[in-house]
Parts: sequence; C-alpha cells; structure tokens
Amino acid sequence: MEKEMQIKRSGLIALGVLVILVVISFFIGGHDGKLHVYFLDIGQGDAMFVQTPGGKQILIDGGPDQTVLQRLGEVMPFYDRTIDLVVATHPDADHLAGLVSVLEKYRVASILETGMQCETALCAEWEKIVPKEQAVMNYGNLGEEINIEEGVKLLILNPFFELKDQKLSSRNNGAVVLKLMYGKQTVLLTADIEASIERKMLVSDLNLKADFLKIAHHGSKTSTTEDFLKAVAPKAAFIEVGRRNRYGHPTEEVLGRLENLSIPYYRTDTQGTIELVLDGKDYQILTGSPR
Repeated sequence: MEKEMQIKRSGLIALGVLVILVVISFFIGGHDGKLHVYFLDIGQGDAMFVQTPGGKQILIDGGPDQTVLQRLGEVMPFYDRTIDLVVATHPDADHLAGLVSVLEKYRVASILETGMQCETALCAEWEKIVPKEQAVMNYGNLGEEINIEEGVKLLILNPFFELKDQKLSSRNNGAVVLKLMYGKQTVLLTADIEASIERKMLVSDLNLKADFLKIAHHGSKTSTTEDFLKAVAPKAAFIEVGRRNRYGHPTEEVLGRLENLSIPYYRTDTQGTIELVLDGKDYQILTGSPR
C-alpha cells in the first residue's frame, strides 16, 4: 500500500511538473492571438524571429555565429525543434553564419533565399547543408506574396530580378527585402540594402509605407536616406547592431535622420532583444535589460 502511495505521489509530481512546463512554454511561445516580432540580440548582424497568432514561426537571417541558437531558446518553447520558414536575405556572414547552425538543430519546412552566386567557405557549407534539410525552396520574385496563414503574409520588395546563380558586385543590394503584413499593420525588413536600391524602390512606385522599419545595414551611413524614411514614415524603427562594433554602427548620420523626422528607434546593442507585439491594430514594444 505504501509503495502504491509513493507511485501515485510520484505520478502526481510528474504531472504537476509537466503542467508547469506546458504553461511556461505557452507564455514563451507567445500563443496569445498576437503577432510577435523579435529583433534578436545576436551581436553585429541580423536575426529576426516572427511568431504568428496561429503559431507559425519564421526566422529571417541568423546573425554571425551560434548565438542565434541561444536567442531562439529564449523565445521558443524548449521542446520545439521546427521552424516553418527560414529566410536567408543574402550570403554575408553576419546574416548567414548562424543559419547553418539553425539548420543543424531545427527541422525547417521552407527556405527563402536569392540563390545568388557566392564562393566563400561559408556559402559552400550552406549549399552543402541545405539539400539535407529537404525543405521547400523559394528563390523569390519581386511582388510575390507568401501567405503564412490567414491574415499574415510576406511581400517581396527586392531583389528586382532573379538572382539565382548570378554574381553581384554588391551582395547587400541583392538582399531580400520583405514587408510583413498583419491586419492593418506592416513591418518593413530591409536587410542590408544601400541607398541605390532605396532610390530604385522610390522611383518604382512600390508601396513602401510601413508602420515599423528595420533599419538597413545596421545603421550604416550608406543606407536609410531621408527620402526613404519619409516614404516609409514608420512609427518606430529598429536597429540590429553589435556593441562596440568596429564599423561605428549605427552612424551619427542615420541617427540624426531618425531624430530629425521624430522617429523613435530601438537598438539591440543597448537594449538587448527587442519584441514588437502586434494585434492587427495596436502595438507594444518590449525591450531587454538596458546595457
């Protein structure tokens, strides 16, 4: 009898622990009927994680190293080893390197990339691991809409022409630019595009207006022109950048343009991972611990 009671107590304890873990993972996973965009603190690079109201997960770039795995562990349930869509905007190391680690650890259903020619050792590693993932591949087209779930879609705004197997003088300007759309709210994700592509977008009659903007190229002075900012007219901007980086990002020029246009901005180097929460109409911005 005593042994049976011990077994029952052990079973109840195990059940209690399981319930607690499920509750914790519920809140970590953000299954609250809202869309969550995390600008991950991964150092000098880009990595953004999106969780939709229906639980779909998107990772846009992976930063310069395996730090992205730690950050994903902070925003995904501990048991979750699947990602619905990975976007490799372009093959520079500060965007692509972490994605190699992601493909090694997670099961990825779909991959969006340009397929532009790249001859680095990192690109060779990427090209070797991608086929093993057996993910659905998409090389993207200007104006293409990717339906993530009902009410959530991605619109491709760059590159302007197919880049698969093409060699570019500037990989930055061939990067995938996306507009994330949810209800009446939009987030423009500009990768590392420079002023020349911003101007091309402006004269191409693309709808650049967005509620929120990911600042291009970590706040480099070669991007984020005043005309571009005026066309987007965001309520807030986000800068993915590493602390005390050797490039001087974000530059005083870009910060000055944002301030002159009264656009509030958030930085991962000083505020850690930044979370943008959207409900289709209103929004909330949550930051990590000040640095």
